[in-house]
Amino acid sequence: MKLILALVVLGALPLRAQTADEIVAKALEARGGRDRILAVKTLRMTGQISFSGGNEGKLVVTWKRPGKFRQELTLDGKSILRSTDGRNAWALNQLTGETQAKPLPPEQMDGVREQADFDKPLVDYKEKGNRVELVGKENLDGKSAYKLKVTLTNGVVRDEWIDAETFLEARWQGKVSVGGKDIEFATAFRDYRMWTGCVIRLRSIRRRLAPISARKSCLPTSK
Repeated sequence: MKLILALVVLGALPLRAQTADEIVAKALEARGGRDRILAVKTLRMTGQISFSGGNEGKLVVTWKRPGKFRQELTLDGKSILRSTDGRNAWALNQLTGETQAKPLPPEQMDGVREQADFDKPLVDYKEKGNRVELVGKENLDGKSAYKLKVTLTNGVVRDEWIDAETFLEARWQGKVSVGGKDIEFATAFRDYRMWTGCVIRLRSIRRRLAPISARKSCLPTSK
């Protein structure tokens, strides 16, 4: 009788809640682990991007440590370019008639730095000055996911959803600077593949919280 009572009492005890640090650790492990992520010094991805209006273009993105980034989108034979050497950034939009890249103003540098961080905010987030809070667990597109509130060192806040089964990033939502304006976007991530010991995402669906969206599929081509 005492044994049965003990089992009943133990069975009624609530499970210990996960912490934000534990979710982050599992998310990094799902991607191959921190050491393997940081071992990648250069990454180049090429792919296609499709917009809701039917337009399609070629996308080439290159990252190189520390903090170097170049993104080129080609539409109808014309390029939209953003790049940074880690200190300064430049942009070119041939669709608007520009013929030479122009330096980006300081107020747009935060957005470029975030793009240049191909480890993404969760890797070494405390060292970067980012803050991560666990909001809770909720249903996301029919699956259970942990919702994290991520506050970047520049004060920008975005929400991240981590799949509760795979611990891979399922979605993020936040504001992105476009043409000097902050616009709310939500991006869902699909099609993760193993590459050189790391798990990387190959497809994303970004939608502006207004009538515009884009689908992006990319393949890594170098390390």
